[in-house]
Amino acid sequence: MFRIPGFNKNYFLGIDFGTSSIKIVELEYKNGSSFLTNYGWIEIPPKKKASDFEIKDESDDELEKIQLLKKLIDEMGIKSKNAYISMGSFKGLSTMITVTDIHEDDLDDIIRMEAGKYIPVSLDEVYLSSDIVSRRVEKDERGNGEGKKFLGKGDKEIVDVLLVAAPKDDVHKYERIVEGSGLKVLSLELDIFSASRSLIGDDLGKFLIVDIGAKITNIVLVDKGVIRVNRNINIGGDEITKNIASNLNVSWERAEEFKKKSEYLKEEGKSIVLPILNLIAKESKRLIELVSVGNNLSKPLDKVIVSGGGSYIPGIADIFNNALGSNIIVGNPFERVIIENDNVKANINNVASKFSVATGLAVKGIENYKKKNKI
Repeated sequence: MFRIPGFNKNYFLGIDFGTSSIKIVELEYKNGSSFLTNYGWIEIPPKKKASDFEIKDESDDELEKIQLLKKLIDEMGIKSKNAYISMGSFKGLSTMITVTDIHEDDLDDIIRMEAGKYIPVSLDEVYLSSDIVSRRVEKDERGNGEGKKFLGKGDKEIVDVLLVAAPKDDVHKYERIVEGSGLKVLSLELDIFSASRSLIGDDLGKFLIVDIGAKITNIVLVDKGVIRVNRNINIGGDEITKNIASNLNVSWERAEEFKKKSEYLKEEGKSIVLPILNLIAKESKRLIELVSVGNNLSKPLDKVIVSGGGSYIPGIADIFNNALGSNIIVGNPFERVIIENDNVKANINNVASKFSVATGLAVKGIENYKKKNKI
């Protein structure tokens, strides 16, 4: 972690609550550009597996995260008192729904009715939001072409709506953690939106983001700036560490050291890594094939962006290239951010990809600031 001296009121803070660490990025907006002023992370100590009869104490978990966040904030010396935060998409829901033949006044009711088909709990238990992504007219065979201003008798208006839901209990939990550390929460969103914002920005191409975290991998298809579909699989970097520890009969800590040694994973450790990465690559390919059928998304991918702590595993680009046949890159969330400190600039590539979510949250703060001030 680091802190760059300077003072400006336009600081924006993003906090990413991952499954194994808390990550923070602070950006400064000045002279029409975004500058990286601070970043850091703190590991969440692994918990001993509770027995089948032991009841998990959520209050202890909250208290631990408050203490960890306070420690990280103090060590970083952040300037902002407000925070944009995220929660894992595996805790919530993001899906595209299509509705037809609706009146504007009925849209909210129809969306809630459709949401009930996807959400396994009462809608009273979740925060629900929706955005209209596109509208189009499906012409009747007797129609006079797509240029008609009004719907014909047999025409249908089709509306694509992005539906997002987050459990209220989880939202309130993260709010309490952040506020318990002395900060104010300005916004909360699912992490897939934050990662997309930092890794893709305003690019209107077709991308697949494969965010390999410690315990969860997010696979997200983004087309023309819209998240079309996402999938979470319970495999991540920890699975690789577990395999190394088991195969070599070493401790978890020692296995982590082996994982960080590129020479080991390129040579004798390759057979340990390949099955896990191949599984992630195959799931990515399956997602593309599933969503492309009948959704006019057959256009080839512009890029596959691998991010998260697992993105630095040697040979990962070749594995994904073999499965997907696309341009594979390791995502850099700081690509659109100015880094003035030469030492940071020289070394940040080793950790940059794990900050995709936190950076996207801070960027959201800048975007809101620019809208508010009409910049």
